[in-house]
Amino acid sequence: MSTLRGTVPDMAQTARMASEAMESWLRDLDGYCGLIMLTDEPGGLARIITLWESAEAEQRARATRATMRDRLSATAGMTVESLEVYELPVLQLLPAPTDA
Repeated sequence: MSTLRGTVPDMAQTARMASEAMESWLRDLDGYCGLIMLTDEPGGLARIITLWESAEAEQRARATRATMRDRLSATAGMTVESLEVYELPVLQLLPAPTDA
């Protein structure tokens, strides 16, 4: 998880645009499983979580991701505050509701 800090107007829209730029590039990395972006515009924080099939896949992609993250954060006017690696022992997602 990368934590970015900065004052960005309409941070949620900026995150959506950044995710579009990142998604096609990330899909080419071996072991990539998904992306989550969290924003806190009043607090000036964004958190970017990338999901990987294994710790080894995350490690192999780390340097390449750092280059992309640093470039995108600078373009958005944010600074990288931290990078943290976590295990994901549980992930439960409910299916999207259907219109019946």
